This record gives sequence, structure tokens and C-alpha cells, in this order.
Amino acid sequence: MQRSKLHLHRGVVALACGRVFVAHVSKITHCVETGLVPTPQRVSPNRCPPRTHIMLSMATKKAADELAEPRPTVREAMRFGAFATAKLVAGAEGLDRPIEWVRMMETPEIKPRSGDLMLTTGFPIKDDHDAQVRLISRIAESGGAGLVVRPHPYLRKLSAEMITEADRLNVPVFTISADVQMIDLMTPLLERIINAEHWRLKRSLDIHRRFTELVLDGKGVNEICRTLADLLESAVVIEDASFHLLAHAGGGGDPHRKETIQRQGTPQRVLFDPQIQRMLRELEQKRGPVKVPAFPHVGMSRERLIAPILAANQVLGYISVLDHPPHHEELAFMAIEQAALVLALAIAKERELADVEGRVRGEFLEDLLHGTYGDDAAAQRRARHLGYPLHGNHIVMLVDIDDFRGFNRARQVSEDAIQALKREFLRRVAGVVRASYPRALVQGRSDSVVSLLPLGTEPGDHQARGHALGIQVRETIADWKPGFTVSVGFSGPTEAPAGVAAAQREVVSVMDSLARFKRWGQVVAVPELGLTGLLAAVTDERLVDYSRRHLGPLMEHDSSRKGSLVSTLRAYLETGEQQQAATRLRVHPNTLRYRLDRIREISGVDLEDPETRLNLAVALRVQALLGM
Repeated sequence: MQRSKLHLHRGVVALACGRVFVAHVSKITHCVETGLVPTPQRVSPNRCPPRTHIMLSMATKKAADELAEPRPTVREAMRFGAFATAKLVAGAEGLDRPIEWVRMMETPEIKPRSGDLMLTTGFPIKDDHDAQVRLISRIAESGGAGLVVRPHPYLRKLSAEMITEADRLNVPVFTISADVQMIDLMTPLLERIINAEHWRLKRSLDIHRRFTELVLDGKGVNEICRTLADLLESAVVIEDASFHLLAHAGGGGDPHRKETIQRQGTPQRVLFDPQIQRMLRELEQKRGPVKVPAFPHVGMSRERLIAPILAANQVLGYISVLDHPPHHEELAFMAIEQAALVLALAIAKERELADVEGRVRGEFLEDLLHGTYGDDAAAQRRARHLGYPLHGNHIVMLVDIDDFRGFNRARQVSEDAIQALKREFLRRVAGVVRASYPRALVQGRSDSVVSLLPLGTEPGDHQARGHALGIQVRETIADWKPGFTVSVGFSGPTEAPAGVAAAQREVVSVMDSLARFKRWGQVVAVPELGLTGLLAAVTDERLVDYSRRHLGPLMEHDSSRKGSLVSTLRAYLETGEQQQAATRLRVHPNTLRYRLDRIREISGVDLEDPETRLNLAVALRVQALLGM
């Protein structure tokens, strides 16, 4: 049963991957469908007409060679065989049109197709000048490559109207002499085209095989990225739907690619650019690889191929390829399509595994934070299973979005957008935390993220390291969402599992204090909070009453007379010395002494009394916290 399931799984993956290159195989079978290269069932080699027998021999002549030549353009075809004797009479601006096939047109019902180089003696249109002009327009409308005419003995010469129309539409028109056989002109061109298609088919099969093996072997995003870079000999970048870097391979690239790798994702200034946003909308609509022009103003100095990674109509990420082989762009498109398919499978698999692991690790962290982990032995077992080092000291870190409700109210964000914002917030914070603490436990909580950071047993300045991490988190979120601020709080070092719950309560108290006093964008540790932490336990009414009792007369004086006695008192108490206070306030020492005398006179306090100085200092801190 298991072997049958494995065979079924491999068959499903192969079928899914095969859809990408089946269209490319049809390029070869198109030769058969036209009747120019017959199948063995339709015409045996012994019974081939002379012309088609030549075609069959030509198609198989170099089947074993891996010719990496692209399809020729009209300009290049002018060097092949009898085509070198052809005379260009019109449409010189269209010589770079690619030739995908060569067809004879000796009956009016034959219609030009994209990439066709049409050959004719002109017999069907020899007496109809309007039909000659219409032929040129039909070739242009269908995207044909051009027209080769052997005027003698039917047309004698091309009409002036036909030549004028060809110049107007940039359709190359050639004439050949009567002694040139059409087969001599067709043979080298079709040989080149068929050999190019043969090489492309072999390459598409190889690409299909390599990517299918990656899926069946359970390889991840990094290996798929390297394989794509090797196949195309190009620089490749893979990002998720939020443009966070997942993998990169291949050297070189333009300034934008280098910045993306350095910053682990596309910078926000690039994503907010109107031209880039328009390009991304078009890319999602086309649902396939697109050649994107250069945008030098955002550092994208080279054109690139970009493709969305899609699964169930959901964008999972993007592939960006620079410096792809210019002569094999079609092959590059096919390889990118194949890579996008297997990347969708890999990303979906990694996302599912990450969700399961995140839930297990999150449940363990929540149990530690709330003291519901059971006994120490149970906590140790779960920690070993998750690879978290429970020995040594630990720090609880809480990252909280500042005034998240106000942010949502001001922008009237939908519920789906809010949830997406929270998920991206968690992912970005977790990425920064795990870059410094790979085994940290991280869990999202509505508009905040809580982490348990293992410090180990080694001594060090953990407070400084934690503070640096908090600043990095704050800057990362600011780069992601300009105007979006977070506050970061840390506990002191504590033992696990017993001390984690108490450490969390301390950090939550710190964050509540910051939010209450609207001290946004702070990075603080519990040991640093001091007096502010104590004041957080007192109601606003009592704090206002305390401040007015000690500073009321001075505040009323400053308000009525536009004075500065309160600021003078603050400078004096914080510096502790009259000369330094005068320097800070940029006033003469005599002015400072006069203001201090006025403070004593108005408030009736003794500034030399330690208890009085303490009360005034606390009242000033309350005033600052409450914005009085």
C-alpha cells in the first residue's frame, strides 16, 4: 500500500510539473501538423515526395547534436544559402523580426501566422494590386517575419503600392531571381529552426527532470533557487509575498539586487514607488513570467524577468532573474514557470511545517509565561524536544505596537488587512530575534510579540545586548512601515522555568506604563524603569493631585505671567548645582538665583530640605509623564 501511494505521489508530481513544458513540445509537432515534416504513419520515407523527403532528412540530420542556436532573425537569414542572393526591396526596419517557420503561399486561402516567413511566386495575386497590398498588411497583423517573392514569370515586378505598404509597416520584402529554387532557400532556414527546436525540447525535458527530482527528493527553496540559477547561468532572487528574502543564488546583479540581499528583502521605498506598484499589479494579472524594464530611479538598472509564485490563486512569492541568456529567453521563461510551480509546492510545505512547529513552540512558551508547564521535569522534556536550552538565564522580551487601535481608526483598515498586518509584524520581529537568538521561543499576541531569549551560562553584558536587539527590532519595523512605531521591554535575567512567569509580569507592567504615559518608541528594561514603574501603580487622579499640591502655585504663576519657574526648578533639581543649572538654561547665575528666590517665595518651600527636594522631583516626573 505504501509503495502504491509513493508511485501515485510521484505520478501526480510528474504530471503537475509536466504541464509547464508540454506547450514547448508542440513547437516540434507543429512541423508535422503542417505537412512539411510527415510522420511515419502518414508517409513512409520510401514514399515521400522529393521535397518532403528532403525536409524529413533535414529534420533528423543533427538530432543528436545539442545546438544552442536561437531561431534566426530575418537579418541573420540573409546570410543563409540561397537567401544570400535575395534582394531587399522594402521593410528594412523590420529585419530583426524572428523567423519561426518558412511556408509556401501558392493558394489564396493560406494565411500568414506569427513568425512565418512567406515564400511565393505571386501567382495567386498576380493580377490584383489590392490583394498584393493586403498581403503585406496581413503579414504585419499576424506578426509574420516577412515575404520573399520570385516575380518571374507571373508578377514581373512588385507594385509601388506594395513596396510603400511594406515600408510603412516595416515588413521585410525580398525578391529572388528566376533561377533560384524555393527549396534551396527553405532548406538552411528550416534546418536551423528545427535544430533549435530540438535543442529547446531536450533542454525543456532536462529542466522538467531536474525540478521534478527536487520535489520528489523533498528539497527546499534554497536548492530550487540554486538549480534555477545554474540552469540559466543568471542571478536569481526569491522573495515571499511580503518581499522578504527567501533565497538568492548567482553572482552579479544591479544595485537593487545587492540592497535586497543586504536588507533581507525589497526596501519599502521601492515597493511604495508608483511605477513598481503598477508593475506588480500587471504581473499578478498575467500570472506568469514577465520581462520588466529597468527602473534606474530605485536602483533597478537592468531589465529582469519576474514571475509570481502562485497556489490556489494566492501569491506565495516572486522570482526575479537578472542577466538571463538573451538568445534563449523563451527557455528562460519556461524554466521560471517550472521553478515557480515547484517553489509553490516547497513554500506551501515549509509554511505548513512552520505553522505546526510554531504552534508547538508557542504552546510551550505560553505555559512557561503563565506557570502552567507542570513540574520541572516535564518542562525539561518539552524543552529538549524543541531544542530550547532551558539551563542558564533567560530574558523575556515584549514588542508592542504603539497605539495600534489609533492606527486602525485613523486608516479605517479592514479586519482581513489587520490580521495580515499582525502576521507580517510577527514574522518580521521573529526574523530579527532569531537572527541573534536562533533557538528563541517567539509567540504572537494580537498586536504584540513575546519572546524568551536563552542567555546560557556564559557571563556578559546581556542588558546591553538586549537593548541593541530592541533598537534593531524598532528600526526594522520603522523601515517596514514608516510612521509605525513599537516599544520594546525586557525583563532582567531570570531562571527557567520557575522565574519566567514573574519576569513576564514585570515586563507587561513596564509596557503598560509606557502605553499609559504615551511614551512611544521606547526600548527599556525592567531594572531601568525605576520611579516610572512605581508611579504606574498609582491612578491618574492621585498623580494629578500630588503634582498640583507641590507645583500648583508655580504652574499658575508661569501660566498667568508666561514665566519659567517650573523649568528653572527642574534644571536646578536635575543638575543639583546652581552654576550647572544656569548653564543648561543659558542664563546668568544671578538670574538663576533670582528665580530660585521667587520659587521659595511663591511656593513657600525650603529647597535645601532633602524631603522637599524629593517631593518636588517626583511631582516634576509626574508632570512630564502626564503631559501636564
